[in-house]
Amino acid sequence: MNTVSQNAPPPAGLTIPLAPAVRAAYQELYDKIQSAIDSTMDLATVQALNQWQPQIDQVLTQDDEYKLSQNTSVLAALQKQIKDVNAGLVELQNQISSIASHFAMAGEIIAAIDKVLSLVP
Repeated sequence: MNTVSQNAPPPAGLTIPLAPAVRAAYQELYDKIQSAIDSTMDLATVQALNQWQPQIDQVLTQDDEYKLSQNTSVLAALQKQIKDVNAGLVELQNQISSIASHFAMAGEIIAAIDKVLSLVP
């Protein structure tokens, strides 16, 4: 399902192991996705989040593995995982924005309905 090029270079400025702030950002994203999965009944949202949460977990796991082994093959795998996840996060961000736009539209319709009902009870 991932359409990211396999030969693209790692993200610019990426340091491995992950800098504490970068790792914390991935961990916070993982936690927020888990919280959203636990609290929503919207199937489209759950499906979109379920697609990328394991990938983010893999970034964290491979970062841990690299710290333990300092192995160049683990480094290459981690760089690829981060590149793939970040490309997927852009896709997820677009999906969530699309879903959110529907909420905004629904809010506008509800406001218009409220206006009509307040004028014509």
